[in-house]
Amino acid sequence: MSVSTHHMKLMTVILSSALLAAGCGGPKTGQPANASVDAASKVVRAANVQKITWEEQAALAGEVTPFLELDVTSKVGGDVTRVLKKRGDLVTKDETILEIEKIDMNREKEKVHAALVSATEQLDKARKDLADSKKEIDLSIAKADLSLAELERDYAKLRNQYDEGLIEKNQLRSMETRLEQARLDLELLHDKKRTLETSNPLSQGEYQLRTAQLSLEEWQRSMTYYDIKSPISGVLTYMPMEEGMTLQPGLQVGKVQQQDKVKIKAQLTEAYWQAAQGQEKMSFVQPGTGEAFEGKVIYLSSTADPQTKTFELQLGAENPEGRLKPGTRVQLNLTQSAAAPSMAVPIETVVEENGGSFVYIVKEEHVEKRQVVTGRVKNKLQEIVSGLDGSERIVTQGQMRLKDGERVTVAEQ
Repeated sequence: MSVSTHHMKLMTVILSSALLAAGCGGPKTGQPANASVDAASKVVRAANVQKITWEEQAALAGEVTPFLELDVTSKVGGDVTRVLKKRGDLVTKDETILEIEKIDMNREKEKVHAALVSATEQLDKARKDLADSKKEIDLSIAKADLSLAELERDYAKLRNQYDEGLIEKNQLRSMETRLEQARLDLELLHDKKRTLETSNPLSQGEYQLRTAQLSLEEWQRSMTYYDIKSPISGVLTYMPMEEGMTLQPGLQVGKVQQQDKVKIKAQLTEAYWQAAQGQEKMSFVQPGTGEAFEGKVIYLSSTADPQTKTFELQLGAENPEGRLKPGTRVQLNLTQSAAAPSMAVPIETVVEENGGSFVYIVKEEHVEKRQVVTGRVKNKLQEIVSGLDGSERIVTQGQMRLKDGERVTVAEQ
């Protein structure tokens, strides 16, 4: 036998032995392929399903407006002599913005002052005349009292003489007439005194003086109109006036906005209007800068606009540094709590697979892979809309290496 033939026979024997050895070492018929896998359970961590109340936030467009905006108008006409403020300047309440020519008003002042002096002098004279009249009447009454007393004594004497037959009756009657006349004169003087005391002889003079005083007050008030002032503190956003221009009464000469405090105005649908009920404060954000602010609810309409079917909301916000510019838009965050709590699990416990969402539930010593429907996410919690009843314990660690039905051991947290 040749060497090559002997080599080939040897290789055939070795190959047959290898195949036989492989057949003897393989699994027996009907034995599972994973029979060699370690039967020990996998260690996991688990937690109960949570129930929380979710808050819904709606981002609504709002507009920044001045908290207060007032027009500055001219109450009188005339030529502008000085312009003290220009558009964009900060102004304080009652600060003069521009001045109007006052020559005619200064002339009017002389007339008003002269009328006031004349009325004052006339009233002083009337008061002196009244005092003299009262004094004169008092003296006349005193003299009349004395004369009446003397006549009464004389009458008493004549009456005695008449009774004694010493004088004629006509003499007694003559004395009686004089006595009655004296009494009437005294009564007339008392009537005049009462008239002076109950009437006001100075009313005409007092009326003229008061009229002159009112004219002066009117002049003083009108004089203030010639210095046009800011009605509030803020920013002068409109000011077209220049020196030499002629103003007409009622002409708008400026506009002032209060900007250290602003309003945020928004229009709410009925659903958002319901959510805003009872809220005292709301937050909002500047879209450009992302800066967050908070405003106090100062107005919430109780009825909807008949055309837009929306409700107006107004917030008041402090703006001392002027970061909120009137006319810009902000994003207002309206928070609404859900009607009832819903279930939630840590977001990392949810396994996404083939387009579905699953969690592993611990059941005694095994796990169940259960499909769920997810909802909102907040603070690393995932809302579970359906698939759980809230009594389950969810695998929170080790779920990525689990399969449905596997044996597990729950480790202590």
